[in-house]
Amino acid sequence: MSKNKFVGTWKLVSWESTSGDGQTCYPFGKHPIGYITYTESGYMSATIMKAHRLNIEVSSAELMNARKVFLRPWLLVTAFKYIKAIIRYLQASANYVSYSGKYEIQAETVIHYVEISLIPDWIGTEQLRQFQFIGDRLVLVTPPIGGNPQTLTWERA
Repeated sequence: MSKNKFVGTWKLVSWESTSGDGQTCYPFGKHPIGYITYTESGYMSATIMKAHRLNIEVSSAELMNARKVFLRPWLLVTAFKYIKAIIRYLQASANYVSYSGKYEIQAETVIHYVEISLIPDWIGTEQLRQFQFIGDRLVLVTPPIGGNPQTLTWERA
């Protein structure tokens, strides 16, 4: 498979998880928002979020101070001042996925070599996605997560 068919930016249409008994759930709701970009030079970047996330409702300065408290546990004495920001920050990041790195195509699998990620555990890993092109759409299927494969359907942006 040529990289040329992948190259460009794709907009997320759906993200579904189907259990062994046929139940379908939507990890980021029925209308997630996301883009995945593949470049000719072999890099990719994916960003997905749940629609209608709550605003954090704090200034950038307050958010940065809350982040400092969260990242330095010995500052927890002052954490109560920033508890709202910390909770909203955690909620926002729990409904967001982003990673980037090189990619390679092998047969019906695209391999994403993760170099940066919101989820630190993914850095240095290979994220395998089975793929197929159906009409003008790109369908990526993950290995089972929580026992269920995840199907992400994309259309050209």
